[in-house]
Amino acid sequence: MFRKKGFLIFISVLLMVGLLAGCTTSNNQTVVENKEVEGRVIEKDVLVIGGGAAGLGAAIEAADEGASVILVEKMPYLGGSTLISAGIMYGAETPIQKQQGVTETWEDLASYWIEMAEGNVDVDLINYIASHSGETFAWLEEQGVEFSDVLSPQGVSPALRGHTPKEGRGMGLIQPLEKTAREKGVEILLNAPATKLLVNDNNEVVGAEIDEDGETVIINAKAVILATGGYDRNPQLIAEYAPVANRYTSYSAVGNVGDGLVMAREIGADILSKDGVIGFKGMGPDYPYTTPLGGLVFLPGLYVNPNGERFVQENEHYAVVVDIMANNGYDAYYTILDKNAPAEVIESGIEDGYGFKGETIEALAEAIGLPTENLVATVARYNELAELGEDKDFGKAGGLNAIEEGPFYAVKVTPAMIGSFGGPRVTLEGRVLNTEGNVIKGLFAAGEVANGQLYYQVYPASGTSITMSFTLGRLAGREAAREVK
Repeated sequence: MFRKKGFLIFISVLLMVGLLAGCTTSNNQTVVENKEVEGRVIEKDVLVIGGGAAGLGAAIEAADEGASVILVEKMPYLGGSTLISAGIMYGAETPIQKQQGVTETWEDLASYWIEMAEGNVDVDLINYIASHSGETFAWLEEQGVEFSDVLSPQGVSPALRGHTPKEGRGMGLIQPLEKTAREKGVEILLNAPATKLLVNDNNEVVGAEIDEDGETVIINAKAVILATGGYDRNPQLIAEYAPVANRYTSYSAVGNVGDGLVMAREIGADILSKDGVIGFKGMGPDYPYTTPLGGLVFLPGLYVNPNGERFVQENEHYAVVVDIMANNGYDAYYTILDKNAPAEVIESGIEDGYGFKGETIEALAEAIGLPTENLVATVARYNELAELGEDKDFGKAGGLNAIEEGPFYAVKVTPAMIGSFGGPRVTLEGRVLNTEGNVIKGLFAAGEVANGQLYYQVYPASGTSITMSFTLGRLAGREAAREVK
């Protein structure tokens, strides 16, 4: 809470004699790096910037370690991308898996993540997350999160590692943690974006500058944890760190503009990126997957490329499909369907160029603008495989249904993203490293803002990011609190 005027004057005197290096106050002003900034001052042990999965996990754990904690969130609500997600979490050796006799081990999970990244990850971090994922699920249940008993495979693995909340999707994860954080004394400021990190003469982070409803607030903290999410809503940062996604539509939280990455970069953090994002199927900004038309991106009909040819096993993981599109330079693909398609929904997208209809395959090809001969041959071959009952071309299992009776329909699917890869490089404890490989004292990062060491170019499975964010956020919170004691 804010200091009273008399207390501020007392603090000013102490600072002037050097008891608190790096920041001084005088006449309700704060001097940081020799620049006077109007504003009030808050003193805390730990400052968490960002209130999604990683931020809430960090704040709760830091409070449990006895630190005074403040969490600032630029949006008018907590949750970030987790709040608007399906709430899926991916893990091994969880309480529900053990109850149901699922024998998948954390080593199996780690191997899967490493394989999906072609080995291009920080193995120590991956092993830590995998080996503590079950503990994270148990911890979430202690905070009041209720998971469904129904487990599901995700990604390209048949293992039953997917967990979802009983109710509320992503909200079912965030709301219980917000309640816990407040009960544990974490001060939470909403509509309060951090604008810069504050450093002393040794480039040690000593707090941050916050804009709260147009008023500058200086938060002096012994440790700062960045948990600000990704940068996929920032075209400039995408062009710089993930140009593969220059034309992708983002469906992540609107706050994913990379402010944490930028603040860290400004004080010399080493930024890691691999030109990858969490690829997703889309229909442009007007039709996210939560709309009736946008939801059709998941239909497993016949997928054809801009040349009218089949190019993928249609039940493939969405991130893999988008990666194949990127590798082949496809700006779109088309899902081909017959009279059993949801005609009314598809026809609602015809005017905007995302739905197509034709009484024959030839007419459909003309409506889409695909080579007629190619599409006719592709549909004929697909129907042969359907009659055979085996997809000898791409190995599709299930949903191999012939496309025989008109009218015929098509849905245009374009590449999208629901998150980014990359950010400040961190140690196993979440400490941010500078470009020389040294720890920037006082600065930690966790969650999507610092996930560059966790992925390569393909997102491995739904639920991975949330599990990683909670697990590493909790670790960063504990380490930060112990460091300031």
